[in-house]
Amino acid sequence: MKPLRFILALGLLALAADLSAATTPAGRTEDLGHGLTYVRPAADNIASLALLKTVVAGPAVLDLRYFSSSKHASDWAAAIKTFAASNHLCLVLVSPETTPSLVEGVATGLPACITIGRASPALNVNIPVETTADSDRSAWDAIGKGADMGKLLTATINKPRYDEAVLAKEHAADLSSSDAPPEDLPPPVEKPKTETKTAALTDTVLERAVQIQRGLLALRKS
Repeated sequence: MKPLRFILALGLLALAADLSAATTPAGRTEDLGHGLTYVRPAADNIASLALLKTVVAGPAVLDLRYFSSSKHASDWAAAIKTFAASNHLCLVLVSPETTPSLVEGVATGLPACITIGRASPALNVNIPVETTADSDRSAWDAIGKGADMGKLLTATINKPRYDEAVLAKEHAADLSSSDAPPEDLPPPVEKPKTETKTAALTDTVLERAVQIQRGLLALRKS
């Protein structure tokens, strides 16, 4: 028979492991290329703030869709303001389900912060995106389950969207009209969508954020 002290020690170690797993911030970060980092924090875990403070050193896509808890909304808004104040572009993904206090907190007084979300009368964002609630939620759930993010983005992510990139640049830097790209710059051409029986799941909101960042990079080179 094992000594009682040894058995108790094993029990304490097991309990500590369980507690550690429960308090580990659940989130995800992903390199989206061209210096852009995707950050998805755990809505109810304040420790996830560390993802934005320590992981990201450049432009970021911060996914706060379905971040419905208002418990830490003020903490997140403050962290985003600090991040944006460092001249880091912060593309914040939100949805009508995002807690209103957080949407309001990141939508005002943050020149380097661009809000992007599903087009809805209930949501006021800088860049509204036409997509369905089901598609948006399915894509968000897939990311949470560890889906390959490359498969959720189409090949058009590297095709700059100059129109919205200009809007984002003016929003971030308060540019004058003389700083805008030439009027003869070709607008993005949308390919007609064809119906397929098994259409691949696409995260349209995330895709738009990536396109905007690519567009901003292209404008800097022009």
